[in-house]
Amino acid sequence: MSQSFIPWIDASDLDSASVEAGSPFKEHDTRDELGLGSIRNAFADLFFPGTSTLQTRARYFLFVPWLYLHLESRLVPSEEIAGSLKEGEVLLAAALKRGGQEGVIGQLAGAGLRRFPSSIYWTGLRRWGILRQSGTRQRYYRSLDTFYRRRQHRLTSDDGQPVAGWAETNWDADLPPAPAHFPNEASFDLLPGEAAYLRDRVLRSCRGSLLAALLAHVGAGGQERPLSRLGQVWHTPGLAGLPPDQQRWIGHARDFSLAMYGAVLLYNLMLAELRRDDALLADHRTRLGAWQADVDAHAESLRAWNLDDFWQLVKSIGHVPWPAERFCRDWLELLLGGGRGRPEVGGDEQARALVRARETALKGSRSRFESPSHLAVWSGATGLVPLDYRWAVARVLIDDMTSASAGD
Repeated sequence: MSQSFIPWIDASDLDSASVEAGSPFKEHDTRDELGLGSIRNAFADLFFPGTSTLQTRARYFLFVPWLYLHLESRLVPSEEIAGSLKEGEVLLAAALKRGGQEGVIGQLAGAGLRRFPSSIYWTGLRRWGILRQSGTRQRYYRSLDTFYRRRQHRLTSDDGQPVAGWAETNWDADLPPAPAHFPNEASFDLLPGEAAYLRDRVLRSCRGSLLAALLAHVGAGGQERPLSRLGQVWHTPGLAGLPPDQQRWIGHARDFSLAMYGAVLLYNLMLAELRRDDALLADHRTRLGAWQADVDAHAESLRAWNLDDFWQLVKSIGHVPWPAERFCRDWLELLLGGGRGRPEVGGDEQARALVRARETALKGSRSRFESPSHLAVWSGATGLVPLDYRWAVARVLIDDMTSASAGD
């Protein structure tokens, strides 16, 4: 499909998206009960390379290198680096909390946090070209003692005098310097030079990505309102100005998100029926009805969806296990016609059988359809957020890098 998704972008879409988006850091029960993650992640990596669902703010892409560089400057040995880093990350979280910052990693857990920013941002730092190390954090830690010795040897000539102009580093040489009182004082507000640096890193290292295109578009004044108010990437005004390939990607991702959300809603409805919970039943019937109306409203665009091109793209950007592909193919065939006409999936036995078989195959004895004990602990709503391909994270990072406080 080409640009058929453009007519979806109108004022009502933007207003509803703004309401649904809420706080960019609001928690949702987004567990992938039907195993759609491989396709979701393939598109997310294509759109927003270097991001992850646990990232919160853009300045962590600077905080983490600054912490490491401080420890390297003190020649902290390999065996002590992990513990020293944790101390720094706890200090950083405390400073951000004192400042009332939104999006603090470790806001509640403190030193008991399981995954610290250094872990969450490591792959992104490498993907954006800020980190020069190609391996894991553990490999980096093990290399530090040798790194210190090699650097010290090269920094001095045969007579022991410093060699001017030589610098070896694990980090990008153009990284902006840390503020004077970091990490005891910190905020998420990027300075103009810091924002420009991060944008430049993305534009250089992630060419051809939607992240780079949106940064260039928004940074040039092409976006009048914060992206964090937009519920999905396809709600962004001005997408017609993006390259045709990126428009095609977004169209495929949007149609897949809409189509497969019905399977998630039906799953919740079926569990509510098993629980015999009238309030839950009413809620999930309303949700499914609203989705069905949305599908009907966009029937023309869905009929034009080129599924052969969709699957070709998916397989070119990621690995999709065959059971996941088969389930999605069967669901899309049922939803988009296949000679039957589009069903009302809430009462369609074939649709119900597909959902039940998929969840049971994934969970086995833990299936909520098969295990009363697992059904009893069901929260009442699982995965009730349409696929957004990490847009909830990317929109905040883009806003951070293009905000007025960053000099734009």
